[in-house]
Amino acid sequence: MMAPLMVIRSDPAGLHTTEPLAGTIMSVIICLVSISIISGFLAQRGAALKQWRMMPFVVWLVLLVYIDSYLFVFVTAVLQFALGVNTNIQICDGAILLCLVCYITTKVLIYLFLVEKAHIIRGTAKPRLKSKLYCFNSFGMLGVYAVIAILNFIFRITRIDDGQCYIGMQKVSMIPLISFDAVVNIYLTILFLIPLKSLYSFKHFPKTPANVRLRTVALRTFIGALCTLTSSIVNLTVLMVLNGEPGWVCLMCCNSDILFSAVVVQWVTSKDNAATQGSTGNSRNGNLFVHDTLGSWTKRQKLGRTKSRPQGIFIGIGT
Repeated sequence: MMAPLMVIRSDPAGLHTTEPLAGTIMSVIICLVSISIISGFLAQRGAALKQWRMMPFVVWLVLLVYIDSYLFVFVTAVLQFALGVNTNIQICDGAILLCLVCYITTKVLIYLFLVEKAHIIRGTAKPRLKSKLYCFNSFGMLGVYAVIAILNFIFRITRIDDGQCYIGMQKVSMIPLISFDAVVNIYLTILFLIPLKSLYSFKHFPKTPANVRLRTVALRTFIGALCTLTSSIVNLTVLMVLNGEPGWVCLMCCNSDILFSAVVVQWVTSKDNAATQGSTGNSRNGNLFVHDTLGSWTKRQKLGRTKSRPQGIFIGIGT
């Protein structure tokens, strides 16, 4: 098993170079903007914590995405502007480890978010752990992802070249990561869209404001999955092709990717609660059955409040 590539070249007397002024200014701006925007998202979602016992699992996932993103931006700011990634090989190596940890945890949370939606939209009454598809999506694929993640930790690149920190991942681990990320995101998006497209309400119900909002949420989920996938693939591909890039560039790109993913998650989920509220009135009149929170369909089946599968289903995330 190969050890992480950690090399020090031409670093006399422990001297290290400083970042370009333009790069420092850009990095500071991105960090400040990221902290401000993610803090706003956390403040908005934090209101739901008042009733945390009733919060569906997917709301916790969204909150964890924001918390993980906030911590990454904060710690990278300390690492870059207080300690300096070019100071020594240990801090340089810490930068790539931080990027890997943040990327993997964020992707796992978003992955579980899509798995939850795919499970509930199918309208099955089976508990999650008794659903073969849910167990395969959650444990089977996450097991494969864990193996690929470990490879990236092992085959990471860390070197000091002429006082400049360079970090990245080797192709032997990066290619499986990019491929798996693409395949899984496409698979889960299709798994979500196929049953949603076949819902009776999406084909035959009149274009009421509630139904229009339902279509909007479905479209946003699809676009959001494509956006996060494209952003990650571009970022990882550049990192692989360059065989490592300056530490400050890598951290700036990771911060931008993290901010973009957080904004996409916020955009995707922002209309869910509105659609739920707008459709509840229709359900009272017998025109449309709508989920008010994630998992309410399963709960209502267990409580015996409904005897048949509803004609139209929507999964509300809530705020």
